[in-house]
Amino acid sequence: MVRRLAAVLGALAIVLATTLTSSANLARADGPTEVTITCGDGAAMTGVVTLSTLLELTQEVQDMTGCALSQDPSVAVTSTDQTGWTVYDYNPSDQAIAPRNSPSKMPATTSGNVTTFVFRPQIFTALLTTTDKNLTGDLSAKTLSANITVSGNTVGTFSYQPHGCGPAEGVPGFVRFYFRSARASGSSDPAPGTPVKGGLPPAGFYTQFWWSNPRHVDLLNATQGPINLTVPMNDLAEWSDWDGKPAADAFVTEQFLTAIANVQTVGFSFGGGCFFENGVRFDYPGTPPPYEEFSTTFDELP
Repeated sequence: MVRRLAAVLGALAIVLATTLTSSANLARADGPTEVTITCGDGAAMTGVVTLSTLLELTQEVQDMTGCALSQDPSVAVTSTDQTGWTVYDYNPSDQAIAPRNSPSKMPATTSGNVTTFVFRPQIFTALLTTTDKNLTGDLSAKTLSANITVSGNTVGTFSYQPHGCGPAEGVPGFVRFYFRSARASGSSDPAPGTPVKGGLPPAGFYTQFWWSNPRHVDLLNATQGPINLTVPMNDLAEWSDWDGKPAADAFVTEQFLTAIANVQTVGFSFGGGCFFENGVRFDYPGTPPPYEEFSTTFDELP
């Protein structure tokens, strides 16, 4: 259990950009706070995390049988506000992502079953996700379906961060389904000479993250759609992990089946070339408005 606690605190530093969740309770500055995890078997671990990370840490600990999280009581952060959709953009260094969690950052809005956000000038957008408990959990028998539309400008183009990866011919970007499951982490400390389940080191990291592959929607023009994207969750041929391994690969199939039965975050990922989450931006011909707008429905069909 001690090893598991250390892995939780360590992994959070790595996956912070992917797992941040918008919450109305995050009213204080995103500074460091000390937390302690204690378990019924006597194991304990103390570490310092940011307030944004604290929400995800709360969810992680809830998944660990017999363990509890304690923190500074003056830090009012809970995991009760888990509805709605959050957009994540790359920061100016283009090396990490952060949520649009304030009105000035133009967050996503939802009206009925349609969620909308605008592409901010000169900023690459990576994710649009939710942790709504009505849309997460056991999705193994579900099919994800969305109608995707981009509109707002008659001119302008999409682009993505290449990161040394050759561009797809004639395709300036795309959007695809994405989900994360911390329970699908595989083995992270095998015995010497033992094959590592869940991907090459750092095993236990890659198999938490899954993208619909090959199905996606190309972002070709300033005005498109609605275009339907539908992918069954339990189709092994339709998903691949962070390391690019398809779910049908016996090396990761067990982790994939665990993942679709324990989804924590679900939504959409934006990328281009040979990467799925390197971010997409809209290159405006002038200074907006009008802003280029991304709109989508999201359904989980039986």
